[in-house]
Amino acid sequence: MSRAWRLMMIAVASLPGLESSGARGQDVAVQDFQTFIVDSSKHRISLHWKDQLDQPYRSLSAVQSVLRGQGKMVLALMNAGIYDKERRPLGLHVEEGRVLRPLDRRRGGGNFYLKPNGVFYIATSGAAIARTKDFKFTKDIKLATQSGPLLFDKNGFHPAFVKNSKHKHYRNAIGVHKDGHVVFLMSTKPVTFWQLAHYLRDQQKCIAGLYLDGYISQFWQTGQKGPASAKRFVGILAVSELDK
Repeated sequence: MSRAWRLMMIAVASLPGLESSGARGQDVAVQDFQTFIVDSSKHRISLHWKDQLDQPYRSLSAVQSVLRGQGKMVLALMNAGIYDKERRPLGLHVEEGRVLRPLDRRRGGGNFYLKPNGVFYIATSGAAIARTKDFKFTKDIKLATQSGPLLFDKNGFHPAFVKNSKHKHYRNAIGVHKDGHVVFLMSTKPVTFWQLAHYLRDQQKCIAGLYLDGYISQFWQTGQKGPASAKRFVGILAVSELDK
């Protein structure tokens, strides 16, 4: 290779916008995630922990069965926020306006306490995600699940995320669009927090995103086989068609 040719290649590689192979390794593709976009004008989101006998559902299939028994068309199911050692929601858990677990502002270890963490909630004004420190419960809030870390919001990405992190897991999250639509998101391969957050913001065009849980997570949407009957969850989110 001539010296002139080598210099030209170096110049091209240095042009703005061209990333190194290491940076390209952090990119994600559409096939790396499963998504379901919830249109509030057509769909209803509900949150489930225990049945009428105070027994935990624990599986996506159990929630699906109950909702179908009520005549509802179930479109998607996904586990909600992180739970504690007693298999209770870790942090705020609100179903049909009932606060079943209080907001948790404590400090601690693990993903849930990687501040800032946050709350996904639905009020009469629509769906939103708020930082835990800024969240205030009001009577018009019908659904809420607290988790952490907060992936991003109007103030930017979580400061702990590292682009070249080697910590990859299957992960799920929830995001909110400017128009109030909600995105259910589950990775189909191990990804970093950085990849999860950037995909939700850059590809799904969300204005805020909240991590829900890691490698145990499950996601199902209509047209797929299942859902899985593994009994491992506490809070479970469901999407169904609005009653006509």
